[in-house]
Amino acid sequence: MTDRELIHWAQQEGFEAAVVRGEDIPVNPTFRRFCEQNLCGNYGASYACPPDCGTVEEMRERLLSQDRVLVMEKTWEVKSFSDPETVTRAKNGHNGALLRLMGQLRQQGYSCFGAGYNGCPLCSPCRHTLGEACPHPEERIACLSAYCVDVAALAEKCGLPFAWEQGKLYMYAIIAMHQNG
Repeated sequence: MTDRELIHWAQQEGFEAAVVRGEDIPVNPTFRRFCEQNLCGNYGASYACPPDCGTVEEMRERLLSQDRVLVMEKTWEVKSFSDPETVTRAKNGHNGALLRLMGQLRQQGYSCFGAGYNGCPLCSPCRHTLGEACPHPEERIACLSAYCVDVAALAEKCGLPFAWEQGKLYMYAIIAMHQNG
């Protein structure tokens, strides 16, 4: 599949998109501290989040092990950043589109993993909190923060919009992939 075809698939889900190599993803290890502050409540409570998802170095190696990375952005209209209803609706739509694209890529013979907004949405609560194994280890998606991705730098590199703007929430996701066989 060509980069242009990947971008077209992302556009059909409402994303603006670009394709880069794993080594082109800007990673800042100091960003791990944002996860450790646990403002989202997922630190130590989700298999897709630190510390269970892996060290900064392990996450970076995971990105580098893939041939290409589809970088996607979608801007959501929100009443306010502090309005949980509209932010949750945007997050669910965003991560749902990410999961659909991952499924389509797997059907085309790709191995892939994704990272999106605010961690894995597949189980609520995450089985980690119940002391159970993850039922979706191949499908679960981490937050971009778990990978320590500098989203502002990534957006600039890809020519995609990034801003803090009243009434708009810019959400990013990536799918890292390689062709099987």
